[in-house]
Amino acid sequence: MGFTVEKIDTTTAPDSLLREFAAYYDIIDGEDMPGDPSMPVEQRIARWRHVTNRFPLTRWLLRDEDGIVGSAVVEMDTEQNLDNGYGFVSVRPDKRGLGYGRALAQPMVELLEEHGRWRFTTMVKKATPTEDLARACGLEPAYEEKRSRLVIAELDLDLMRSWVERAQERASDYELVYYESPIPNEILEQFCELNRVMNTAPHEDIEMEDEVLTPEDWRDIEAHFVEAKNQLHNLIAVYKPTGQFAGYTQILTQDLQPDLAWQEDTGVDPAHRNRGLGRWLKAAMILRIVDEYPAVQRVDTHNAGSNEPMLNINIAMGFKPIHTAYAWQGELAGVRKGLKL
Repeated sequence: MGFTVEKIDTTTAPDSLLREFAAYYDIIDGEDMPGDPSMPVEQRIARWRHVTNRFPLTRWLLRDEDGIVGSAVVEMDTEQNLDNGYGFVSVRPDKRGLGYGRALAQPMVELLEEHGRWRFTTMVKKATPTEDLARACGLEPAYEEKRSRLVIAELDLDLMRSWVERAQERASDYELVYYESPIPNEILEQFCELNRVMNTAPHEDIEMEDEVLTPEDWRDIEAHFVEAKNQLHNLIAVYKPTGQFAGYTQILTQDLQPDLAWQEDTGVDPAHRNRGLGRWLKAAMILRIVDEYPAVQRVDTHNAGSNEPMLNINIAMGFKPIHTAYAWQGELAGVRKGLKL
């Protein structure tokens, strides 16, 4: 029984190959999130067609006589965190134990070494056998990631309206201003400065530099949204006496998967906290989405397991945990040794 490992460029690969690749990921995602609808193949292809310049992805697939049965992906920040590399290997459940994972890990590790990335991070679902493999490679759990879901049919709209109404009690010096991406040029630099507030969110034990996005980086990210036929909605809290951006929240809607939206970043500048801005921002945004995007049935989000303030807001809104994974991190040399590459 033979197999081949092939590097794939999703930006140029034929649709026929990407459709086959998408069918493979339906199996992997179905194991990870049982009961969830599959991502539409058009959505997957649209996402794969554009790779950002700063955070490029490199992918490999593995074939045997049954077609695509394994995959690996590498991501590296080209501007910061130049010691770090992120990678992930997956193999179809019925094909595990055949050495396919090791075969996919080989080019992944070689590419990271070629770029001088000596620290490695991968995501592992909680309480799965992969945790033992990560530990054998010298990796340690460094960050807990909780995925939660808000079912719109269960959302208490009156509660959300009350959060908006009560905001004036503590935040009368602020106003909320809405922007769809692309962010207007005249506020782009200020918006990128505001984005840095996310560096104050818990990173737990992950070793990484604070992320700084330039206006050029942000435009490239927005181009990815356009290619994927997604719309990013931005709601910014502005401190009226100075015009300073004090906080923001974002929700991503998807033209090709309109029933699922993503709650993206929510952050408040430390100088403007304890005024209820987080609740106000999130309540006002979800009310807008419910009103303008009636096809949205659920909103998913990711948070650090230690981010108690944001988790408390989410729980009060009605978000419920549906998935927990850990980012495992350690030296790449340990991965090579542990996998006997």
